[in-house]
Amino acid sequence: MKQFRYIQESNTSASYGLAADEYLMNNHQQETDFPATLRLYNYKDYAVLTGRFQDINAEIDIEACKKNDFQYGRRLTGGGAIIMGAGQLGICFATSSKVFEWENVRELYHKFSAPVIKALEKLGIEATFRSKNDLEVSGKKIAGLGVHVDADGAIQFHTSLLIDLDIPQMLKVLKIPIQKYSDKRKISSVEQRITTISRELNRNISREEVIEIIKLSFAEAFDTEFITKDFSPEEKQSIALLEQNRYLLEDWIFQRSPQSDMTGMSLKKTPAGLLRTYIGLKGETIKSVLITGDFFEQANLFSRIESELKWSSMDKENIHKIVNKVFQWQEFESLKYGLTPEIIVESIWLAAQRAMAAERYTYKGSCYYPKTETKETIINES
Repeated sequence: MKQFRYIQESNTSASYGLAADEYLMNNHQQETDFPATLRLYNYKDYAVLTGRFQDINAEIDIEACKKNDFQYGRRLTGGGAIIMGAGQLGICFATSSKVFEWENVRELYHKFSAPVIKALEKLGIEATFRSKNDLEVSGKKIAGLGVHVDADGAIQFHTSLLIDLDIPQMLKVLKIPIQKYSDKRKISSVEQRITTISRELNRNISREEVIEIIKLSFAEAFDTEFITKDFSPEEKQSIALLEQNRYLLEDWIFQRSPQSDMTGMSLKKTPAGLLRTYIGLKGETIKSVLITGDFFEQANLFSRIESELKWSSMDKENIHKIVNKVFQWQEFESLKYGLTPEIIVESIWLAAQRAMAAERYTYKGSCYYPKTETKETIINES
């Protein structure tokens, strides 16, 4: 029987937790003593984490995090903003494409989420893989999934499994589209979309009990036994270096933030996720475009569209022509996931309209109004 490595930790910091997962992935870029590693852990109350491609200021209330002494950071995997603490179990499964063959990333989601689904089944909870990255129970999210594959074929699979969830604490720091509701309505709205293991079982369940079932389900799914091998002092030094060079850097945490001259923004729900598109204009020319959101695999596609649109005409027909051209490139064929040029064009065009409206409220270049005054413009298409 083959052997996989097993690591269990608790109360990690945001930067350490993320760096440790990346270290394990990097460790599988070449042959190791173990073909795969399972790490089960929880963060110290609380860590607030955005997805790789999100605008952190749009998703997280940074001031509220500081006020409540919550840590915050950015994951290597895509997806949406989450809160992690004692009641949420972090699952990292790190391995290599040489160990697990796959044709597309969606296959990896199904392959590595299967043990989690089986573990929930052992508890009497019927969960299914739905949407683009969620495990759901009767239409309610109980776990979020993420996958990152690096250039060397090393794989990192992430799961945030909700054993329990303090919804009021979550609502303090996550900017979700129900903030104008009363506190009671906010909680009710979230409860309609999210569930937990404790809620489904109608009893409190310990993290240790869930951990043992998750570990057993992974061992059964991949016909392996786990050998516990904690991080060595040398490995912890490598993790600390990753923390310093990535997860503690503001350049990493605050990437994907719009430039100050981007005066138009649109929100649009798409098959790939919720897109938040920013645009900056110079007259009738597109100066810059930034597409952020809780997507996973489409970053290269969106980056190319952003690049091609820069300094082009702010004309809907021209935008459609450029976006359509990028969509026809073979290298992006697997990244579309239900997206069409029309969906992207509409998102960009809505942002451009908001930018033009904002420009009508500014007096740039006037000696009488040396400070730019802009009208906040947000359109919600979700």
